[in-house]
Amino acid sequence: MGSGKVHIFMFIDALGWEIINEYGFLNDLLPYRHPVKMQFGYSSTAIPTILTGQPPEVHKHLSFYYYAPAKSPFKIFRWLMLQYLPPRIFNRWRVRHILSKIIARFYGFTGYFEMYSMPYDRLAYFDYIEKNDIFIPGGLAPVENLADVLTGKQVPHHISDWRLSETENIAQLLEKLNKGEIKFAFLYTAALDGLLHMKIKDKSAIRQKLEWYSAQIKTLFEAAAGNYEDFTFSIISDHGMTPLAGTSDLKKQVEALGFKFGKDYVAVYDSTMARMWFFNDKAREQICKLLSQSTNGHILNHEEKIKYGINFPDDMYGQTIFLLNPGWQIEPCDMGLKALPGMHGFAPEDKDSFASFISSAPVANPPAWVGDYFKIMKSRIDEICS
Repeated sequence: MGSGKVHIFMFIDALGWEIINEYGFLNDLLPYRHPVKMQFGYSSTAIPTILTGQPPEVHKHLSFYYYAPAKSPFKIFRWLMLQYLPPRIFNRWRVRHILSKIIARFYGFTGYFEMYSMPYDRLAYFDYIEKNDIFIPGGLAPVENLADVLTGKQVPHHISDWRLSETENIAQLLEKLNKGEIKFAFLYTAALDGLLHMKIKDKSAIRQKLEWYSAQIKTLFEAAAGNYEDFTFSIISDHGMTPLAGTSDLKKQVEALGFKFGKDYVAVYDSTMARMWFFNDKAREQICKLLSQSTNGHILNHEEKIKYGINFPDDMYGQTIFLLNPGWQIEPCDMGLKALPGMHGFAPEDKDSFASFISSAPVANPPAWVGDYFKIMKSRIDEICS
């Protein structure tokens, strides 16, 4: 047996509190269990929050797109005119994915980069936030992230490569544990999120996936127990998943008012919220009136923006943010042309939105919000260094 202690944190995307309770996930191995309020938004903001312990208004990541035409990496689309080419070809995921890779390589982007379904003729109005790999040192500069803490304190560690499959990431960590050389690990796994998006009501598929995770985790337990004097193992998640309740063609409703996109207003239609910027009072008044009359959602007020940590002084992610009710999705939206059976990104207070923290060891201050994971990880790192 090796010497010392290792602390392992496993991130399972979309492992919500409702899910672990319904399926009794790892009740025996991880008895210390807490529901955790998600960060308002999507994984694009939850993961930076987890890696820094800071809200979006500090680390600057909320959704992927924000209005910034002067520095948009998509300016070339003003001349490509792809919107006039056959949509059955150029709106396919594979084609857009290839174009995204070309743009990322041209600009040297190292972060997660996808154009999704943003209309080609609207891309040039927007910039994209996750251009850098947020998991490496300096990835969220000037805000300190987990990698900055670990390298700064010279702690032998392992952080998964988010580009790899979860099978590959688990295998890499297993190899590191068997060598007994690391003291801290952050294991990234994301396949559950994709499964729940498509099969949120397929209990057999969900149970099978959780059983697969259980088997992998038991193998990691054995490796840690066999190569270290002691270890802790914690699973953290970013949000839950909400079944589809209905759809709203919000984009069509707004466009029916007759205002010109780019001249009177611009908008980003995420799966569960619409974010608006206005260039004249008439557009603001009429579009906000339309949104305020909706029975499928509401406009976030100032107090909600403060509570959710998204009160950007410069309205970086929208002057007006319209959030749909739990289960409702915008269809089509700029993230996809069709609503999915399961989605996240609703009000953090909704029961299906809650993330989860489950661990082999108790924590002095259980996490109430996903940003609190960072405090727990830092405390474990400080324990290593003491």
